[in-house]
Amino acid sequence: MRTILILFALLLIGNTVMAQNSNGKFTLDQCLDFAINNSYAAHRANLNIDEAGQQINEARSGVLPQIIASGSFDHSMVLPTTMLPGELIGESGTQIPVQMGSKNELDFGVSVEQVIFSPTLFTGIKIARNNQELQKLRAAMTREEIIFDVSNAFYDILGSMQELDNINYMIAKQHSLYRLTEKRVEENVTREVDLNRIKVNLTNLQARGKNMGNIISQQKRYLQILIGIPIEDTFDVDDSEMKSIGMSEYRECSQSYNRIELDVLNKQREMLELEIRSHKMEYLPTLSAIATAGYQFQSNRLNLTKDPWYSSAIVGVRLTIPIFDGLGKRSRIKQKQIQMQSLDWDIRETRQTLSVNYLNAKNQLEVIYELVQAQSENLQLAEKVYTQTMALYTEGLANITDLLETETSLHEVKITYTTELIRYKKTEIDLLKASGTLESLLSDTRK
Repeated sequence: MRTILILFALLLIGNTVMAQNSNGKFTLDQCLDFAINNSYAAHRANLNIDEAGQQINEARSGVLPQIIASGSFDHSMVLPTTMLPGELIGESGTQIPVQMGSKNELDFGVSVEQVIFSPTLFTGIKIARNNQELQKLRAAMTREEIIFDVSNAFYDILGSMQELDNINYMIAKQHSLYRLTEKRVEENVTREVDLNRIKVNLTNLQARGKNMGNIISQQKRYLQILIGIPIEDTFDVDDSEMKSIGMSEYRECSQSYNRIELDVLNKQREMLELEIRSHKMEYLPTLSAIATAGYQFQSNRLNLTKDPWYSSAIVGVRLTIPIFDGLGKRSRIKQKQIQMQSLDWDIRETRQTLSVNYLNAKNQLEVIYELVQAQSENLQLAEKVYTQTMALYTEGLANITDLLETETSLHEVKITYTTELIRYKKTEIDLLKASGTLESLLSDTRK
Protein backbone atom coordinates (compact mmCIF):
# COMPACT_ATOMS: atom_id res chain seq x y z
CA MET A 1 0.00 0.00 0.00
CA ARG A 2 2.85 2.37 0.88
CA THR A 3 4.55 1.73 -2.47
CA ILE A 4 1.30 2.42 -4.34
CA LEU A 5 0.85 5.73 -2.52
CA ILE A 6 4.44 6.76 -3.29
CA LEU A 7 4.02 5.92 -6.98
CA PHE A 8 0.73 7.85 -7.08
CA ALA A 9 2.37 10.87 -5.46
CA LEU A 10 5.28 10.74 -7.90
CA LEU A 11 2.88 10.52 -10.83
CA LEU A 12 0.92 13.49 -9.49
CA ILE A 13 4.09 15.54 -9.08
CA GLY A 14 5.24 14.58 -12.57
CA ASN A 15 1.91 15.59 -14.10
CA THR A 16 1.99 18.89 -12.20
CA VAL A 17 5.45 19.74 -13.48
CA MET A 18 4.53 18.78 -17.04
CA ALA A 19 1.40 20.91 -16.78
CA GLN A 20 3.56 23.86 -15.78
CA ASN A 21 5.63 23.23 -18.91
CA SER A 22 2.94 22.92 -21.52
CA ASN A 23 5.32 24.62 -23.97
CA GLY A 24 7.85 21.87 -23.31
CA LYS A 25 10.57 24.27 -22.06
CA PHE A 26 12.26 23.55 -18.75
CA THR A 27 14.33 25.87 -16.60
CA LEU A 28 17.11 24.47 -14.43
CA ASP A 29 14.90 24.61 -11.33
CA GLN A 30 12.15 22.69 -13.09
CA CYS A 31 14.61 20.10 -14.41
CA LEU A 32 15.96 19.54 -10.90
CA ASP A 33 12.52 19.41 -9.29
CA PHE A 34 11.30 16.89 -11.84
CA ALA A 35 14.45 14.75 -11.67
CA ILE A 36 14.46 14.44 -7.86
CA ASN A 37 11.30 12.32 -7.90
CA ASN A 38 11.07 11.04 -11.47
CA SER A 39 14.57 10.08 -12.58
CA TYR A 40 15.41 6.43 -12.98
CA ALA A 41 18.12 6.73 -10.34
CA ALA A 42 15.63 8.19 -7.84
CA HIS A 43 13.17 5.34 -8.46
CA ARG A 44 15.91 2.76 -7.90
CA ALA A 45 17.01 4.46 -4.68
CA ASN A 46 13.44 4.45 -3.32
CA LEU A 47 13.03 0.78 -4.23
CA ASN A 48 16.28 -0.05 -2.39
CA ILE A 49 14.86 1.61 0.73
CA ASP A 50 11.62 -0.40 0.42
CA GLU A 51 13.61 -3.60 -0.08
CA ALA A 52 15.65 -2.84 3.05
CA GLY A 53 12.39 -2.39 4.98
CA GLN A 54 11.25 -5.84 3.88
CA GLN A 55 14.60 -7.25 4.99
CA ILE A 56 13.86 -5.91 8.48
CA ASN A 57 10.51 -7.72 8.43
CA GLU A 58 12.28 -10.88 7.28
CA ALA A 59 14.77 -10.63 10.17
CA ARG A 60 11.96 -10.03 12.67
CA SER A 61 10.10 -13.10 11.44
CA GLY A 62 12.61 -15.31 13.24
CA VAL A 63 11.35 -13.98 16.59
CA LEU A 64 7.79 -15.10 15.86
CA PRO A 65 6.59 -18.73 16.22
CA GLN A 66 7.38 -20.96 13.25
CA ILE A 67 4.32 -23.11 12.48
CA ILE A 68 4.57 -25.98 10.02
CA ALA A 69 1.83 -28.37 8.92
CA SER A 70 2.73 -31.59 7.16
CA GLY A 71 1.03 -34.64 5.77
CA SER A 72 1.98 -37.84 3.97
CA PHE A 73 0.44 -40.96 2.49
CA ASP A 74 2.35 -44.23 1.99
CA HIS A 75 1.05 -47.38 0.30
CA SER A 76 3.30 -50.40 0.68
CA MET A 77 3.19 -52.73 -2.30
CA VAL A 78 5.12 -55.25 -0.20
CA LEU A 79 5.37 -54.91 3.55
CA PRO A 80 8.94 -54.68 4.85
CA THR A 81 10.31 -57.78 6.57
CA THR A 82 11.93 -57.67 10.01
CA MET A 83 13.99 -60.48 11.56
CA LEU A 84 12.87 -61.31 15.11
CA PRO A 85 14.68 -63.63 17.56
CA GLY A 86 13.26 -67.18 17.76
CA GLU A 87 13.16 -66.97 21.58
CA LEU A 88 9.86 -65.15 21.21
CA ILE A 89 8.16 -68.38 20.12
CA GLY A 90 10.43 -70.83 21.97
CA GLU A 91 12.88 -71.53 19.12
CA SER A 92 16.12 -70.46 20.64
CA GLY A 93 19.06 -69.63 18.34
CA THR A 94 16.93 -68.90 15.28
CA GLN A 95 15.57 -65.80 13.58
CA ILE A 96 12.06 -65.53 12.32
CA PRO A 97 11.18 -63.25 9.33
CA VAL A 98 8.06 -61.21 10.08
CA GLN A 99 6.27 -58.65 7.90
CA MET A 100 5.30 -55.71 10.06
CA GLY A 101 3.17 -52.62 9.47
CA SER A 102 0.12 -51.83 7.37
CA LYS A 103 -0.20 -51.43 3.65
CA ASN A 104 -1.77 -47.97 3.98
CA GLU A 105 -0.42 -45.24 6.26
CA LEU A 106 -1.51 -41.61 6.53
CA ASP A 107 0.21 -39.02 8.71
CA PHE A 108 -0.96 -35.49 9.53
CA GLY A 109 0.79 -33.22 11.97
CA VAL A 110 1.43 -29.65 13.10
CA SER A 111 4.65 -28.47 14.71
CA VAL A 112 5.36 -25.15 16.44
CA GLU A 113 8.81 -23.84 17.28
CA GLN A 114 9.49 -20.70 19.27
CA VAL A 115 12.98 -19.29 19.71
CA ILE A 116 13.70 -18.56 23.36
CA PHE A 117 17.34 -17.52 23.13
CA SER A 118 19.28 -16.80 19.95
CA PRO A 119 21.77 -13.91 20.11
CA THR A 120 22.49 -14.01 16.38
CA LEU A 121 18.80 -13.49 15.60
CA PHE A 122 18.52 -10.17 17.43
CA THR A 123 21.84 -8.99 16.01
CA GLY A 124 20.50 -9.79 12.55
CA ILE A 125 17.57 -7.44 13.19
CA LYS A 126 20.01 -4.65 14.08
CA ILE A 127 21.99 -5.35 10.92
CA ALA A 128 18.81 -5.11 8.84
CA ARG A 129 17.87 -1.79 10.47
CA ASN A 130 21.34 -0.42 9.80
CA ASN A 131 21.05 -1.55 6.21
CA GLN A 132 17.85 0.46 5.81
CA GLU A 133 19.59 3.54 7.24
CA LEU A 134 22.45 2.89 4.82
CA GLN A 135 20.04 2.76 1.88
CA LYS A 136 18.52 6.08 2.98
CA LEU A 137 21.99 7.62 3.06
CA ARG A 138 22.70 6.20 -0.39
CA ALA A 139 19.40 7.64 -1.60
CA ALA A 140 20.50 11.06 -0.29
CA MET A 141 23.83 10.63 -2.08
CA THR A 142 21.94 9.65 -5.25
CA ARG A 143 19.88 12.81 -4.82
CA GLU A 144 23.08 14.87 -4.80
CA GLU A 145 24.42 13.02 -7.84
CA ILE A 146 21.17 13.74 -9.68
CA ILE A 147 21.43 17.46 -8.89
CA PHE A 148 25.08 17.50 -9.98
CA ASP A 149 24.57 15.57 -13.23
CA VAL A 150 21.40 17.41 -14.26
CA SER A 151 22.94 20.83 -13.55
CA ASN A 152 26.05 20.03 -15.57
CA ALA A 153 24.03 18.61 -18.46
CA PHE A 154 21.75 21.66 -18.41
CA TYR A 155 24.67 24.08 -18.60
CA ASP A 156 26.27 22.01 -21.36
CA ILE A 157 23.11 22.55 -23.39
CA LEU A 158 23.05 26.27 -22.62
CA GLY A 159 26.68 26.55 -23.69
CA SER A 160 26.01 24.74 -26.96
CA MET A 161 22.89 26.82 -27.61
CA GLN A 162 24.82 30.01 -27.00
CA GLU A 163 27.55 28.84 -29.37
CA LEU A 164 24.87 28.14 -31.98
CA ASP A 165 23.51 31.66 -31.45
CA ASN A 166 27.02 33.01 -31.99
CA ILE A 167 27.34 31.01 -35.20
CA ASN A 168 23.96 32.27 -36.42
CA TYR A 169 25.01 35.81 -35.52
CA MET A 170 28.16 35.45 -37.62
CA ILE A 171 26.16 33.87 -40.46
CA ALA A 172 23.88 36.90 -40.49
CA LYS A 173 26.95 39.14 -40.61
CA GLN A 174 28.40 37.06 -43.44
CA HIS A 175 25.14 37.31 -45.40
CA SER A 176 25.17 41.08 -45.07
CA LEU A 177 28.81 41.20 -46.06
CA TYR A 178 28.17 38.87 -49.00
CA ARG A 179 25.39 41.08 -50.34
CA LEU A 180 27.54 44.16 -49.92
CA THR A 181 30.54 42.58 -51.62
CA GLU A 182 28.37 41.13 -54.38
CA LYS A 183 27.09 44.62 -55.15
CA ARG A 184 30.62 45.98 -55.15
CA VAL A 185 31.75 43.22 -57.52
CA GLU A 186 28.97 44.20 -59.90
CA GLU A 187 30.25 47.79 -59.71
CA ASN A 188 33.82 46.51 -60.35
CA VAL A 189 34.94 48.00 -57.05
CA THR A 190 35.92 44.63 -55.48
CA ARG A 191 37.43 41.49 -56.92
CA GLU A 192 35.32 38.34 -57.33
CA VAL A 193 37.88 36.37 -55.33
CA ASP A 194 36.89 38.38 -52.27
CA LEU A 195 33.28 37.35 -52.82
CA ASN A 196 34.31 33.70 -53.09
CA ARG A 197 36.30 33.91 -49.85
CA ILE A 198 33.21 35.20 -48.09
CA LYS A 199 31.13 32.40 -49.60
CA VAL A 200 33.61 29.76 -48.37
CA ASN A 201 33.57 31.28 -44.91
CA LEU A 202 29.75 31.37 -44.94
CA THR A 203 29.53 27.71 -46.01
CA ASN A 204 31.87 26.67 -43.20
CA LEU A 205 29.78 28.55 -40.64
CA GLN A 206 26.57 26.94 -41.92
CA ALA A 207 28.17 23.49 -41.63
CA ARG A 208 29.29 24.26 -38.07
CA GLY A 209 25.78 25.43 -37.29
CA LYS A 210 24.23 22.15 -38.48
CA ASN A 211 26.76 20.12 -36.52
CA MET A 212 26.12 22.17 -33.38
CA GLY A 213 22.37 21.71 -33.81
CA ASN A 214 22.88 17.94 -33.87
CA ILE A 215 25.05 18.12 -30.74
CA ILE A 216 22.33 20.09 -28.94
CA SER A 217 19.71 17.47 -29.88
CA GLN A 218 21.90 14.71 -28.44
CA GLN A 219 22.52 16.70 -25.25
CA LYS A 220 18.79 17.28 -24.78
CA ARG A 221 18.04 13.57 -25.16
CA TYR A 222 20.68 12.77 -22.57
CA LEU A 223 19.12 15.31 -20.18
CA GLN A 224 15.70 13.75 -20.77
CA ILE A 225 17.07 10.38 -19.69
CA LEU A 226 18.66 11.95 -16.60
CA ILE A 227 15.47 13.60 -15.38
CA GLY A 228 13.17 10.73 -16.38
CA ILE A 229 11.17 12.20 -19.26
CA PRO A 230 10.39 9.71 -22.06
CA ILE A 231 12.31 10.40 -25.27
CA GLU A 232 9.08 10.55 -27.30
CA ASP A 233 7.75 13.43 -25.16
CA THR A 234 8.22 17.07 -26.16
CA PHE A 235 11.18 18.55 -24.32
CA ASP A 236 13.20 21.71 -24.65
CA VAL A 237 15.44 23.85 -22.49
CA ASP A 238 14.55 27.42 -21.60
CA ASP A 239 17.48 29.27 -23.18
CA SER A 240 16.37 32.55 -21.63
CA GLU A 241 18.36 31.51 -18.57
CA MET A 242 21.54 32.06 -20.58
CA LYS A 243 20.68 35.74 -20.88
CA SER A 244 20.23 36.01 -17.11
CA ILE A 245 23.35 34.08 -16.14
CA GLY A 246 25.74 36.99 -16.36
CA MET A 247 28.46 37.29 -13.75
CA SER A 248 27.19 36.82 -10.23
CA GLU A 249 29.16 37.95 -7.23
CA TYR A 250 31.85 35.51 -6.25
CA ARG A 251 30.57 33.67 -3.19
CA GLU A 252 32.47 31.85 -0.51
CA CYS A 253 31.38 28.37 0.54
CA SER A 254 32.75 26.92 3.73
CA GLN A 255 33.73 23.26 3.68
CA SER A 256 31.40 20.89 5.50
CA TYR A 257 32.94 17.86 7.18
CA ASN A 258 29.53 16.26 7.71
CA ARG A 259 29.34 14.76 4.24
CA ILE A 260 27.02 12.02 2.99
CA GLU A 261 29.97 10.13 1.52
CA LEU A 262 31.53 9.83 4.98
CA ASP A 263 28.17 9.01 6.56
CA VAL A 264 27.78 6.10 4.11
CA LEU A 265 31.24 4.73 4.92
CA ASN A 266 30.71 5.11 8.68
CA LYS A 267 27.37 3.31 8.42
CA GLN A 268 29.07 0.49 6.50
CA ARG A 269 31.61 0.30 9.33
CA GLU A 270 28.80 0.00 11.90
CA MET A 271 27.32 -2.86 9.91
CA LEU A 272 30.69 -4.64 9.80
CA GLU A 273 30.97 -4.30 13.57
CA LEU A 274 27.52 -5.83 13.97
CA GLU A 275 28.39 -8.67 11.58
CA ILE A 276 31.56 -9.42 13.55
CA ARG A 277 29.51 -9.46 16.76
CA SER A 278 26.97 -11.74 15.09
CA HIS A 279 29.69 -14.22 14.05
CA LYS A 280 31.13 -14.20 17.57
CA MET A 281 27.69 -14.94 19.00
CA GLU A 282 27.52 -18.06 16.84
CA TYR A 283 29.72 -19.66 19.52
CA LEU A 284 26.82 -19.29 22.01
CA PRO A 285 24.07 -21.91 22.39
CA THR A 286 20.52 -21.40 21.12
CA LEU A 287 17.36 -22.50 22.92
CA SER A 288 13.97 -23.17 21.38
CA ALA A 289 10.63 -24.52 22.59
CA ILE A 290 8.84 -27.05 20.41
CA ALA A 291 5.37 -28.57 20.29
CA THR A 292 4.16 -31.23 17.86
CA ALA A 293 0.75 -32.86 17.48
CA GLY A 294 -0.49 -35.27 14.84
CA TYR A 295 -2.76 -38.10 13.71
CA GLN A 296 -1.76 -41.35 12.04
CA PHE A 297 -3.92 -43.82 10.13
CA GLN A 298 -2.76 -47.44 9.60
CA SER A 299 -4.78 -50.12 7.86
CA ASN A 300 -4.46 -52.77 5.18
CA ARG A 301 -7.70 -51.44 3.71
CA LEU A 302 -8.13 -47.81 2.86
CA ASN A 303 -11.31 -47.36 4.84
CA LEU A 304 -11.13 -44.03 6.64
CA THR A 305 -13.07 -45.04 9.72
CA LYS A 306 -12.54 -43.79 13.25
CA ASP A 307 -10.88 -46.91 14.65
CA PRO A 308 -7.46 -47.01 12.87
CA TRP A 309 -6.59 -43.38 13.75
CA TYR A 310 -4.01 -42.75 16.46
CA SER A 311 -3.03 -39.38 17.92
CA SER A 312 0.28 -38.17 19.28
CA ALA A 313 1.57 -34.99 20.96
CA ILE A 314 5.05 -33.88 21.97
CA VAL A 315 6.30 -30.79 23.80
CA GLY A 316 9.87 -29.97 24.71
CA VAL A 317 12.88 -27.75 24.33
CA ARG A 318 15.88 -27.93 22.05
CA LEU A 319 19.31 -26.75 23.07
CA THR A 320 21.95 -26.40 20.37
CA ILE A 321 25.55 -26.00 21.51
CA PRO A 322 28.20 -25.40 18.80
CA ILE A 323 31.44 -27.18 19.64
CA PHE A 324 33.69 -27.26 16.58
CA ASP A 325 33.00 -26.14 13.02
CA GLY A 326 36.43 -26.52 11.47
CA LEU A 327 37.36 -22.90 12.37
CA GLY A 328 34.73 -21.59 9.92
CA LYS A 329 33.44 -18.92 12.29
CA ARG A 330 36.96 -17.78 13.09
CA SER A 331 37.70 -17.34 9.37
CA ARG A 332 34.50 -15.35 8.82
CA ILE A 333 35.38 -13.04 11.71
CA LYS A 334 38.89 -12.50 10.32
CA GLN A 335 37.42 -11.64 6.90
CA LYS A 336 35.14 -9.00 8.39
CA GLN A 337 38.01 -7.55 10.44
CA ILE A 338 40.13 -7.24 7.28
CA GLN A 339 37.20 -5.58 5.50
CA MET A 340 36.93 -3.10 8.37
CA GLN A 341 40.62 -2.24 8.12
CA SER A 342 40.18 -1.63 4.39
CA LEU A 343 37.12 0.52 5.09
CA ASP A 344 39.11 2.61 7.60
CA TRP A 345 41.59 3.40 4.83
CA ASP A 346 38.68 4.28 2.54
CA ILE A 347 37.37 6.72 5.16
CA ARG A 348 40.79 8.38 5.47
CA GLU A 349 41.17 8.62 1.70
CA THR A 350 37.65 10.01 1.29
CA ARG A 351 38.31 12.74 3.87
CA GLN A 352 41.46 13.76 2.01
CA THR A 353 39.72 13.60 -1.37
CA LEU A 354 36.83 15.76 -0.17
CA SER A 355 39.24 18.37 1.18
CA VAL A 356 41.24 18.38 -2.06
CA ASN A 357 38.08 18.66 -4.17
CA TYR A 358 36.94 21.62 -2.09
CA LEU A 359 40.25 23.46 -2.36
CA ASN A 360 40.54 22.74 -6.09
CA ALA A 361 37.00 23.93 -6.80
CA LYS A 362 37.49 27.04 -4.67
CA ASN A 363 40.77 27.98 -6.36
CA GLN A 364 39.43 27.21 -9.83
CA LEU A 365 36.35 29.35 -9.23
CA GLU A 366 38.55 32.29 -8.25
CA VAL A 367 40.65 31.88 -11.41
CA ILE A 368 37.67 31.47 -13.76
CA TYR A 369 35.96 34.47 -12.14
CA GLU A 370 38.86 36.64 -13.23
CA LEU A 371 39.01 34.97 -16.67
CA VAL A 372 35.32 35.68 -17.33
CA GLN A 373 35.79 39.32 -16.40
CA ALA A 374 38.80 39.56 -18.72
CA GLN A 375 36.94 37.83 -21.57
CA SER A 376 33.96 40.16 -21.06
CA GLU A 377 36.22 43.17 -21.60
CA ASN A 378 37.91 41.39 -24.50
CA LEU A 379 34.53 40.75 -26.13
CA GLN A 380 33.58 44.40 -25.93
CA LEU A 381 36.90 45.34 -27.50
CA ALA A 382 36.54 42.72 -30.28
CA GLU A 383 33.05 44.00 -31.13
CA LYS A 384 34.38 47.55 -31.27
CA VAL A 385 37.28 46.52 -33.54
CA TYR A 386 34.93 44.63 -35.86
CA THR A 387 32.55 47.58 -36.09
CA GLN A 388 35.43 49.90 -36.92
CA THR A 389 36.93 47.51 -39.50
CA MET A 390 33.51 47.01 -41.11
CA ALA A 391 33.12 50.78 -41.42
CA LEU A 392 36.57 51.09 -42.98
CA TYR A 393 35.80 48.24 -45.41
CA THR A 394 32.52 49.90 -46.40
CA GLU A 395 34.44 53.09 -47.16
CA GLY A 396 37.07 51.13 -49.09
CA LEU A 397 39.83 51.85 -46.56
CA ALA A 398 40.26 48.20 -45.42
CA ASN A 399 40.59 45.04 -47.46
CA ILE A 400 38.55 41.85 -47.15
CA THR A 401 41.39 39.99 -45.44
CA ASP A 402 41.45 42.43 -42.55
CA LEU A 403 37.68 42.23 -42.22
CA LEU A 404 37.56 38.41 -42.27
CA GLU A 405 40.37 38.17 -39.72
CA THR A 406 38.57 40.64 -37.48
CA GLU A 407 35.34 38.71 -37.91
CA THR A 408 37.04 35.40 -37.07
CA SER A 409 38.61 36.98 -34.01
CA LEU A 410 35.23 38.26 -32.86
CA HIS A 411 33.68 34.82 -33.32
CA GLU A 412 36.46 33.15 -31.34
CA VAL A 413 36.18 35.70 -28.53
CA LYS A 414 32.42 35.14 -28.33
CA ILE A 415 32.92 31.37 -28.06
CA THR A 416 35.68 31.79 -25.48
CA TYR A 417 33.53 34.11 -23.38
CA THR A 418 30.60 31.70 -23.48
CA THR A 419 32.87 28.75 -22.65
CA GLU A 420 34.39 30.53 -19.66
CA LEU A 421 30.98 31.65 -18.43
CA ILE A 422 29.64 28.09 -18.58
CA ARG A 423 32.83 26.86 -16.89
CA TYR A 424 32.21 29.37 -14.13
CA LYS A 425 28.66 28.10 -13.53
CA LYS A 426 29.80 24.46 -13.63
CA THR A 427 32.68 25.21 -11.24
CA GLU A 428 30.13 26.79 -8.91
CA ILE A 429 28.34 23.44 -8.96
CA ASP A 430 31.63 21.67 -8.21
CA LEU A 431 32.18 23.96 -5.23
CA LEU A 432 28.64 23.41 -3.96
CA LYS A 433 29.17 19.66 -4.20
CA ALA A 434 32.55 19.86 -2.48
CA SER A 435 31.05 21.96 0.31
CA GLY A 436 28.04 19.67 0.73
CA THR A 437 25.48 22.36 -0.20
CA LEU A 438 24.27 21.13 -3.60
CA GLU A 439 20.65 21.09 -2.45
CA SER A 440 20.71 24.89 -2.33
CA LEU A 441 20.08 24.67 -6.10
CA LEU A 442 16.65 23.17 -5.48
CA SER A 443 13.55 25.29 -5.18
CA ASP A 444 12.17 25.73 -1.67
CA THR A 445 9.39 23.18 -2.30
CA ARG A 446 11.92 20.37 -2.88
CA LYS A 447 14.48 21.05 -0.12
